[in-house]
Amino acid sequence: MFDAKQEDRNDLAVVPFKFWVDHVENSEGVLEAIHWASWGKRGYANWEKSEKVSRLVKDAKAMRNRPDAQPCVWDALESHYNRWKDGLEAQTDGYALEGWAGGITAGQIAKCKSINVFSVEDLARLTDENIHKLGPDGPKLRDNAKAFVASLNGEGAKLAKENATMKAELERLRAEQEEDRKAMREFMAKHDVAPPVMPEEVAPTTGRRKAA
Repeated sequence: MFDAKQEDRNDLAVVPFKFWVDHVENSEGVLEAIHWASWGKRGYANWEKSEKVSRLVKDAKAMRNRPDAQPCVWDALESHYNRWKDGLEAQTDGYALEGWAGGITAGQIAKCKSINVFSVEDLARLTDENIHKLGPDGPKLRDNAKAFVASLNGEGAKLAKENATMKAELERLRAEQEEDRKAMREFMAKHDVAPPVMPEEVAPTTGRRKAA
């Protein structure tokens, strides 16, 4: 929620700074795009806050459903975000440059967009004729983009996804087994049932002679 004085809430003194995309790998090994927003407050120097867009939307829904609903951050950011998102979806076909952490700088992203290159895939496909428009680092940047795209679509990505799926299934089975054990313990305690004697607790009798 928007944390400010009442007079700030009344005129919703929120200034949008930027929106961006961060890509993270989920439990199945698939990259998901996470949208972020940062904003400031009019009249406050050096004040900035960032939050996931999904969280802002969730808070806004909760606030709007209250009888005493007050303006919130999303009220001020939503229209700006929608314009940004429309442009992003219209221009980006693939993995957004902004989400290529460690692979490209902000200055290089700006150069790419100046020649209508908006994704890592676009950069990987850039021709020799156009790659030099990005400066002396262009060819190396394209090579890095090609390697990155190959890692997304190659055998490594497939194995990572399969391993993640297997790991999730094992965790599910472990959880089910623990639930079964817990239910059994509760049943035995409720009905005063003695725990079963395990094989190693039974004294060996094989070959023992009866007493005369």
